[in-house]
Amino acid sequence: MMRGVLALILCFATPALALDLTPQGGTEVVQRQSAADSVRLPRAAWQAGVTFPETEGAVRRTVYQVPNARATTLQLIEPLRAALAGAGYAEVFTCADKACGGFDFRFQLDLLPAPEMFVDLGNFRYLLMEHSEADPKSVALVASASANTGYVHVTEVSAFESFTPPQVEPEAAVTPTAPPDLISTLVETGHVVLADLEFATGSSELSAGPYRSLRKLAEWLAATPGARVVLVGHTDSVGSLDANMALSRRRALSVENRLVEGLGVAAGQVASDGAGALSPIASNLVDEGRAANRRVEVVLLSIE
Repeated sequence: MMRGVLALILCFATPALALDLTPQGGTEVVQRQSAADSVRLPRAAWQAGVTFPETEGAVRRTVYQVPNARATTLQLIEPLRAALAGAGYAEVFTCADKACGGFDFRFQLDLLPAPEMFVDLGNFRYLLMEHSEADPKSVALVASASANTGYVHVTEVSAFESFTPPQVEPEAAVTPTAPPDLISTLVETGHVVLADLEFATGSSELSAGPYRSLRKLAEWLAATPGARVVLVGHTDSVGSLDANMALSRRRALSVENRLVEGLGVAAGQVASDGAGALSPIASNLVDEGRAANRRVEVVLLSIE
């Protein structure tokens, strides 16, 4: 059964060989790793006023997509659970959508953003497993699905500096390209998406956070008092034009309030507005595209 569902290669005595979790028919679409980072790995359902603690170490996040999938989230995650248990991992906590805490639970997870990772707030499943001796020590899985695609997000936390870049022959070496930095992208291109701010259809509320993109933006604005930015809200195409324009403005205003009231940004440095569904970055004909279009962008107006 497991042979056709999952390839799991474990060799804890040889650090170069890592845990390999690939759903049947799945394809790795994005991976981000850091030798020293922190990530939130919930060990219980969301409760009002409680922020999930962070776990520190080497962190690797990987997203797999399973095209043409008709599997439930349980069917996506169960083979991975069984394989990890067989390798000595113990289950710490698991839950599904509403039982986890729905919107509030999902938005305290440190997941790679859409469109690579899509999370249906009414159809997702979370699993955390840990091992006392193996590396990675912790493996957190999030499974969700759209109408025709399955999504599995794998977060691994290991000892510091466990993850090292692959070695290449000198003649084939290329200069590695780091993921774009939020502030450098803002300065170079004049705008940037706050990728960790995701909104459910019809909602303008931000969860408790914290949001790393907002912290970075607030720190930069504090260090650059002459900078002025405008936050522009965007929606998917569900609903009327007028309703979406109003919703996009409320989303942008919600982010503005978080920056000013929660993170101490000077009110004169930030403004907000909305563009509704008039500036999509993906197709509104599919769930993944609509999720990507529900966003807030920062536009740099000036640096005096």
